[in-house]
Amino acid sequence: MKLLKVDENRFTNDYTQMLRIVILNSLGFFFLGFWIPIVAAERMGATFFQIGLLVVSNVIGRMISGFITGFISDRVKSKTSLVLIGSFGRGISYFIIYAAFIANNIFILGIGHTALGFCAGVFWVPFNILVAEKSNKNHRAYAYGKRDSTNAIGQIIGATFGFMFLMTASAFTDNPILIFSPIPIYGIANFIAGIIFNKKVDESIKFSVLNNNDSDTLSEELTLEKEVSRPKSMTIGIIFLLLLLFLASINGSIARPYMNLYVIKFIENNINLVVWAYLPTGLIATLFAPKLGKFVDKLPPLVGITITWTLGSVMTWLLISASNIWVFSFLLLFDLMIGMSAGLIFQNFYSRISTKKRGKIFGVGDFFSFLGAVIGPLIGGMVWDLISPQFPFIISIFVELSLIPLYLAAVYLLIPHMAESYEMKKGKSSALRVKKRDHLYRNSKNKK
Repeated sequence: MKLLKVDENRFTNDYTQMLRIVILNSLGFFFLGFWIPIVAAERMGATFFQIGLLVVSNVIGRMISGFITGFISDRVKSKTSLVLIGSFGRGISYFIIYAAFIANNIFILGIGHTALGFCAGVFWVPFNILVAEKSNKNHRAYAYGKRDSTNAIGQIIGATFGFMFLMTASAFTDNPILIFSPIPIYGIANFIAGIIFNKKVDESIKFSVLNNNDSDTLSEELTLEKEVSRPKSMTIGIIFLLLLLFLASINGSIARPYMNLYVIKFIENNINLVVWAYLPTGLIATLFAPKLGKFVDKLPPLVGITITWTLGSVMTWLLISASNIWVFSFLLLFDLMIGMSAGLIFQNFYSRISTKKRGKIFGVGDFFSFLGAVIGPLIGGMVWDLISPQFPFIISIFVELSLIPLYLAAVYLLIPHMAESYEMKKGKSSALRVKKRDHLYRNSKNKK
């Protein structure tokens, strides 16, 4: 393994370059996400049920491929090759979706959208592993925040180009071959990104800080030992964590898909005003991801998730209590930032469980997370119809608060067995930690 000087003690020197390549991969995400439901309804005559299936098809593809790719990532030598395959797959998917737009065929659109989700899983699992390997564990949430921010920059560039081109072209023609031609351009950008990534990113370069003191040597040997042994408490903790990912994902998606409908029904019926107030908030929130990551890196996981989920439940209550569209937009921005912070805490936490089986953990975690994302909207739509439009949001508030004890239990069980531990502040606590390491190390040697 090559060792490289680090950037401000946070990342390898090639980390920022690796992120910049991904801008090309993310150009079409926002554009497609906006137009697929509209084109399916207006041009293809799709029912709301068919539109729901379209949305879910992408998530199901992502869920299946993430699970499979997680196991493959731990076995293959080259993770950049998987990123290349994922990039090419995403590029081909854009061409399939473009063909569906031209032919007005909802079946082809479903195939293309499912393929896009599947190939996204092939892409993101190994990429997220590389993010973990090229970042300091003490700045891991910041690293994932930079990933999200770079992704948002790509979406903004792609959406600006796509919408401007579409509006200009629509002034002269309604031919879908021309007005939707940004879509194949996004596909070509994915091909180029995959090739550049495979050539430029050296996955043998991993973050490492060389210290020759005894406490670090003990820490490395104990980490290797933890990778081999699997206590029952660790297994139970992982089960709790996966259950938590599943339930948290259901909770996060139970109300979110219906947020814009709620705004139109109860706050502002001017759709154009809703679009300007609602859509930009997600991208703006994502641009703050690095600063959010830098902040949550300073918090112990127990404290971080308790604060973010408590604030998240309060923000949800304020959102459904808002009566002005701009107040709603302002609150939504903070709500998204809080949710993003919680997500960064999660990724930081389970990226530390194992270094040897990081791909498997990411893959299984993605499976449960996206499974929840499939179930959540179905439950939310059902309670909206059967009880009241406010009820999905009310459920979200109480579930978010009730999941905190489960997270605390998972952290309590897993912390002693993490391959990458959370650093404590220097001083007496650090000295006690070194003594504890020394005691554990001597005990392990005596057992042998």
